[in-house]
Amino acid sequence: MSSITETVHSSEFLVSEANGHRSREEVTIESGQDLNAGHVLGQVSSSGEYKEYNPNNADGSETAVAVAYGNVDASGGAKDGPIIARDAEVSAGDLVWFDG
Repeated sequence: MSSITETVHSSEFLVSEANGHRSREEVTIESGQDLNAGHVLGQVSSSGEYKEYNPNNADGSETAVAVAYGNVDASGGAKDGPIIARDAEVSAGDLVWFDG
């Protein structure tokens, strides 16, 4: 019998969120980003776009402000995607942090 490997699902990192869609926003992910669900994000001050949180940046994205709700591949250009922006509990072990 062959085995099947299950990948990470959208919002798998969520423990709870506010009623309706209060916790969520649809935002623009900066070009060049290939993000997974649970990826911790920062917001670029000059453009308002979101990208991977990196404490070494100096463009606003050095502050963690949101979590990617699902996978977003913006490697070929900026792309809209949902985020968790407020009023939510997350499982810390399921978050994807900047590695470096």
